[in-house]
Amino acid sequence: MNELSKGANAPLGGTGLAITVVGTQPGTVDLMVLQLTADGVVRTDDDFVFYNQPRSPEGAVRLDGGDITVDLSALPPQIERLAVAVAMDDAAPGSLASSPQLAVTIDAHGEQYAVTATGFTSERAAVLVEIYLRGGAWKVRNVSAGWDGGLPALLREHGVSVENDTPQTPLAAASTAGPLPATPPVAAPPAATPMPSSSGPVDLGKRAGAISLTKGQRVSIEKSPVITARIEWPAATDYDVFALVRYADGHDETVATFGTRKQKKATQVSSDGAVRHLGDVKRAKGARGKVGAPMATEVVEISLAPNIVAVVPVVYSAMSNGTGSFRRYQVSMSIDNGRGDSVRIDAANASDHNKIYTCVPGIILNPPSGVTIEALELYSKPRSERRPILSGDLRVLMDEGDQNRFKW
Repeated sequence: MNELSKGANAPLGGTGLAITVVGTQPGTVDLMVLQLTADGVVRTDDDFVFYNQPRSPEGAVRLDGGDITVDLSALPPQIERLAVAVAMDDAAPGSLASSPQLAVTIDAHGEQYAVTATGFTSERAAVLVEIYLRGGAWKVRNVSAGWDGGLPALLREHGVSVENDTPQTPLAAASTAGPLPATPPVAAPPAATPMPSSSGPVDLGKRAGAISLTKGQRVSIEKSPVITARIEWPAATDYDVFALVRYADGHDETVATFGTRKQKKATQVSSDGAVRHLGDVKRAKGARGKVGAPMATEVVEISLAPNIVAVVPVVYSAMSNGTGSFRRYQVSMSIDNGRGDSVRIDAANASDHNKIYTCVPGIILNPPSGVTIEALELYSKPRSERRPILSGDLRVLMDEGDQNRFKW
């Protein structure tokens, strides 16, 4: 049995999965599965599998008590993720922290993985594990992250329609009632048009340990004297990292190993010495295009003095480096405070497009109470070599800055 720690992932062999979740109980902690597109939302409410709708439309996902069976080969081509989630009934007191026995086992063609859901505080709904398609292969990740707002927050985040203050609808009933009678009442089906995610990021509050964020999520960790932002990719290709730094007086600086056409000279250290690029990492010798190449890492070191408002690490693959794909090369960013807390953001929503050169995984904010990281996962336009910029209200605007100078 392979144990997956929080944020860890592993490949899945075969197409048939047998998933068992312990610690759930209908009417107290309910189990559910959401079929999601690459954008992290359902196509319609029929992609929400729960005890009153225990089968996905095509039958690829089936729920029976605490057991889930999945046939990955039968999933519609638009479905690239499955979120195995739990939510507390409205009538149940407390939070998921009072359910320490929550755990998941996945049997994938004889290979078994175990996930123990840990680190919950005030959350009343959470995604325990995510099964996702990456580079044509299926993987599983221990997510163990959730929402204080319970089932409605979970559903809205994934595009399922929720009728506020109308518990009689089938979806709302999942948060307020136990198992329904064998013969369900006749009722109109929920609206088929997915609702957009909430206007602001989903705030997971302050956390500790290893945390994995998906696009639109925000989390806070303890502040330490030095924060590191690490960008990782297979050394079969060559990515570069630079960082945008916003100061309290409104001015911006860029820390990089290469310049732009207008400003050819680059600096690896901010003017106050608070943000440092620790050096360019080249493609591994002889590894160009090879499968299984070692991982490469570039590091930006940050001392979050009070005069720094935000830092935006940017990942860049120049046209002069040749073609590349953030999805194919599985680029990721990790923020670490050196005290056992780390936040990881993967390029989960990247396309296979070979001419997208820039990705902004997330933004690091510097409030007095800690360090806040928000997963953005923004990508440049195809063939654009222009850098992103920060707006006055800290929005990252892609393709609005100077054009990068090629590295030869």
